[in-house]
Amino acid sequence: MNLTNLTPQNFEEIFDQIVELKISEDSIKKFLLDLNAANLPTNAFIGAVVSLKKRSKKISAPENAIDVCGTGGDKLNTLNISTATCFVIAAAGIPVAKHGNKAISSLSGSADIFSELGIKISPDIAEIEKNLREKKLAFIFGPFFHEAMKNVAGIRKSLGVPTIFNFLGPLLNPVNTGFQLIGVSRRDVMQKMAKCLSAKSYIVHGMDGMDEITLTDNSYLLCDGREEIIDPTKFGFKKTNLEALRGGDPKHNAQKLIALLQGEKSAYQDIVVLNAAFAFKLTGKVKSIEEGIELARELINNGSANSVLKLCQS
Repeated sequence: MNLTNLTPQNFEEIFDQIVELKISEDSIKKFLLDLNAANLPTNAFIGAVVSLKKRSKKISAPENAIDVCGTGGDKLNTLNISTATCFVIAAAGIPVAKHGNKAISSLSGSADIFSELGIKISPDIAEIEKNLREKKLAFIFGPFFHEAMKNVAGIRKSLGVPTIFNFLGPLLNPVNTGFQLIGVSRRDVMQKMAKCLSAKSYIVHGMDGMDEITLTDNSYLLCDGREEIIDPTKFGFKKTNLEALRGGDPKHNAQKLIALLQGEKSAYQDIVVLNAAFAFKLTGKVKSIEEGIELARELINNGSANSVLKLCQS
């Protein structure tokens, strides 16, 4: 089978069979490895997303809602950057539908952090929709809403290598958000993932491999099919080293996140401010990144971001 000649519809049909386990485990493994060898064709992303989204539950949200999440898999074990960024964005009154999961390759995933912070992770759609309206932040735990993915979890684990499934998470939010800030751990999948999105989006990749806008190096940003370079020093930030952003277990990372929201100055705060600024620009909250940086710092310094955390804990 020449995978590069298959249409999105062909791939949709194959993924239908995979998630329903209508083909053998060995055939599924071979197909996933063949996709890797074919460098993950764009049509495979499109077909997989259609197949999985039609099986997932749907959640309503305000049209200006945003999701901020990454593919994971950068193996850098940093602090939880996109998770912390969500509290700052929500403090600006922008509803954040944070789609995430437990840690896979890192020490602490977004679900681990929300649990450690004492924030309820609910499968109840009405509760999630209420949180988006009233608290401006809701966590959407992927496994609650993508039950079909459970069927292939064992197969993926037995392969022991990343597959296309490792990049699908940010494309499968049950909330149809108007905006998405997506971090990816591989530059070569940015354009492919963009083809699957209907929301206005920024897709970013740090040159250090980070699935965020990084502070240790420049970053790539993809918007409307155009790739740009983000140099943090142009916005007044000093480049840092990875050790300054290194994370630990969920308890450690939660403590660092709380300290950040309480105003502790650090490279961690700087990288969250930078990512929040781009989210503000994406949603039209501000007209420039510089204005977004100023707003993000203000929301941390005046306690607004910390107030969102406390509201979510209540």
